[in-house]
Amino acid sequence: MAPVRAKCAKGIALVFVLWLMIILSGLALQLSFSSHLRTNATADLSQGTRALFLARAGVERAIADLLSSRDEVQSMFDLRDGEFHIYRNAELGEGTYTLYAGTDASGEPVCGIMDEAAKLNVNSATADELTKLPGMTAPLAAQIVAARGEEGFPHLNDLLALSDCDTTMLYGEDWNHNGILDPNENDADESWPPDNADGVLERGFAAHLTIHSAARNVSPEGEKRTNINSADASALTKSVPGLTQEEAESIVQHRKDNQFASIAHLLDVDLVEKVVKQQKQSDDQSSNRSSQNSGNGGSSGGRGNSSGGQSSGGRSQSSGGGNRTRNVQQSEGGDQSQQQQTEYKSTGKKAFDTERLRTIAPYVTTKDDEVLKGLVNINTAEYEVLACLPGLDETLAQQIVKCREESDDAFQSVADLLSVSGLSTSILKQVCPYITARSDVFRARSFGVLGTADTYRCVEAVIDRTQDAATIRDWRELE
Repeated sequence: MAPVRAKCAKGIALVFVLWLMIILSGLALQLSFSSHLRTNATADLSQGTRALFLARAGVERAIADLLSSRDEVQSMFDLRDGEFHIYRNAELGEGTYTLYAGTDASGEPVCGIMDEAAKLNVNSATADELTKLPGMTAPLAAQIVAARGEEGFPHLNDLLALSDCDTTMLYGEDWNHNGILDPNENDADESWPPDNADGVLERGFAAHLTIHSAARNVSPEGEKRTNINSADASALTKSVPGLTQEEAESIVQHRKDNQFASIAHLLDVDLVEKVVKQQKQSDDQSSNRSSQNSGNGGSSGGRGNSSGGQSSGGRSQSSGGGNRTRNVQQSEGGDQSQQQQTEYKSTGKKAFDTERLRTIAPYVTTKDDEVLKGLVNINTAEYEVLACLPGLDETLAQQIVKCREESDDAFQSVADLLSVSGLSTSILKQVCPYITARSDVFRARSFGVLGTADTYRCVEAVIDRTQDAATIRDWRELE
C-alpha cells in the first residue's frame, strides 16, 4: 500500500506543478502583452506629441508671414500656397506640416491662410444679410440679431442655444470642424454623424460666419487715414496725396449740409471756387462793428474774439454761417475801412469722378476708429458672402470674384470695385459702408504629419495682427 500512496502523492504533485506552470505562463503572457501595449501607447503618445508640435510649427510660420506683410493690401493669391509650396507638406525634421484652407470649386484641396474678413461677422451683420447665407432661415437670422445683444456671441457654438438652430445647420457634415471630409463624415448611416456619402463636405453656414473680423483703418502704406467728416482743408491737402486745395475746400463745404456716410459719397461733392469781394465801409460803421465784436466777448485793448472771428489792433475778422466767410480790415491812416467777403460758389462740376475717387480712396475714411470691425474683405470673400451685402446680388458677387482672379493686383481700396463690370456708383454707395480691401485677423488650420499619414494632429488658431505683435484670439488642438 505504501508504494501506491507514494505514487499517488507524486502524481498529485506533478499535476500541481503543471497547473502552476500554466498559471505562471499565463501571467507571463499577460505581463508581456500589457508591456507591449504600454510600449505601443508610449510610442503613439510620443508620435502624437511630435505631430502636434509639427502642427504648431505651421501656425508659427503663418504668424511670421502675416507680421512681415502687415502693412500690405493682400489678395487671395498672397494668402495661398504658391509654386514653392511653403504651406503644403513643408518638411520639418522627420515630418511635415500643411496649412489647409479647404477646397476650390473643383473639389481640389487648397493650402494657405484663411481670412476672417472673408466671412460675415455674426455680431454685426444685419438680419437681411444673414438671411441670404446658404442654409440660413429668416426666423433664425432674426433670432441671432435679437440674441446677440451689445456684447455679441463669444463663439459660434453659442448659436446652438437658439431654438431654430441645430448642429447640422451650423456645421453641416463637418462635426469636428477641421474642414476635411473624414471617413465617418462620408459613410451614410454607418457611423455618427449622419451624412449623404456623396464625397463632398457639406460645411453648413458656419463656413461663412465669424466673430473675429477686423481691419486697421490705415492706408496701403500703413499710415492712419484722414477723416473727411472732420479734417479741415489744410489737413486734407497735407495728408491725402495729390488732393488739391480746391478739392479739399469742396469737401469741407459739402459736409456742412451732408455728413459723408461713406467715401463713395465723395462722388456727390460739387466743385466750388472761392470768390473774395471787398467793400468800403465808413469809420462809424467800422467802429460800430468793432463795438459789436467787443460786446460779444472781446477784451480791452482793441483785441477780442467772437463766434464769427477775431480782431486785433484795429483789425478784425469774422465768418458767417453757411458757405460764407467775411473779413474786415481797417485802412491805415484813413477814414474808410474795407470789408473783405469770401464766398464759395459752385462751378457746376463735380469735384471727383470715378478715377479721381480711386486715386484718393485708399487714404481717406469716414471714421476715427483705429480698428474697423465686421467689414467684409472684397479681396478674399467668396461670392456667397459678397452676395449677402446691400446692393450686391449673386451675379455681381461672381463678377467681383472673377475680376480679382483675372487681375495680378489686389483691390487697393473699395473704390476699385468701380472697375467691375456692372457695378455702378449707386451700387458702390450702398455697399461701401460694409466692405474693406484689407484685413488683420486670419485663421491658420495646420496639420502636422509624422512619417506616414497614419499619425497626424491638427491645430487651428485665429491670429490677430491689429497690434504690433500678433495675438491669438482662439486656439484648438484636434486629433
